[in-house]
Amino acid sequence: MNRSAGPWQWDDVRFFLAVARSGSLSAAARTLRVGHVTVGRRIATFEARLGVTLLNRTPDGFATTAAGEAVLRQCTAMESAALDLERIAAGSDTLVTGSVRVTTTEAIAHQLIAPAIAMLRQRHLELRIDLIVGVRSLDIARREADLAVRFARPASPELVCRKLGDVGFSLYASPRYLARTGIPERHKGLAGCDLITFTGAPVAARPFFMGETLEGSRIALSCNNPLIQLKAAADAVGIAELACFLGDASPDLVRVWPQEPPARRTAWLIVHQDMRRAGRIKAVSSAIAEVFRRERRILEEGLSR
Repeated sequence: MNRSAGPWQWDDVRFFLAVARSGSLSAAARTLRVGHVTVGRRIATFEARLGVTLLNRTPDGFATTAAGEAVLRQCTAMESAALDLERIAAGSDTLVTGSVRVTTTEAIAHQLIAPAIAMLRQRHLELRIDLIVGVRSLDIARREADLAVRFARPASPELVCRKLGDVGFSLYASPRYLARTGIPERHKGLAGCDLITFTGAPVAARPFFMGETLEGSRIALSCNNPLIQLKAAADAVGIAELACFLGDASPDLVRVWPQEPPARRTAWLIVHQDMRRAGRIKAVSSAIAEVFRRERRILEEGLSR
């Protein structure tokens, strides 16, 4: 390959990293929010400028060549340095303006983050919240998100974790389902029950189903959206373990063991250490913490019927 005139650009590195990591032009295009044709053209330009072939197409997608592996290591280091620079600069900004990317679960977003955003908008009209919901962990070090509210506390020394409070969880089912199958006895396991659970339930959710043994039970539905789990339970699909503030709010559900205190899990607010002093990050963090304080009883115990 002949080296073309003109220096390569930082954007070339971003496109190469996206394809090398995903192995696909279309997946890289989704990450970069451009068309896959653009990705292919930028990769070809990068290879021409460097004078080497970086990626080979295989039946399973794109794979890096030997030269591509060497370039990939350097590009990864460049990306890390660039992200460090961005975080340090952004973390020094005292203005409460611009966008803040917040990631959390659907239930917490509905109950807590949306009210926090309403509070923020009353005081900071120049602030924009990009809310990313789901259980998939986003990389804060790579700025896939600026703030995360999660039940899993990460171990990375670069991340600052602030305890927001405890959230109560209990087992819920529709009266129709329990009338059909009977109420399982506490501490005797859930054998014979139909269960609604998370796909690859996060470690932070343990113990699952309030510590009951699941031997002999049936998985009726698994998905990563608690609102869909709630709907399925309301439609008598089976028993779901839900945050009490969510389950108690549904008129079509009852607690399986109403006299049993909820199982509690700690919610953490997570931010990169370089970003925690930025004005917009502090404003959003404070608003989220304030909503957790205000809703503490409901979060821990659920709603009174």
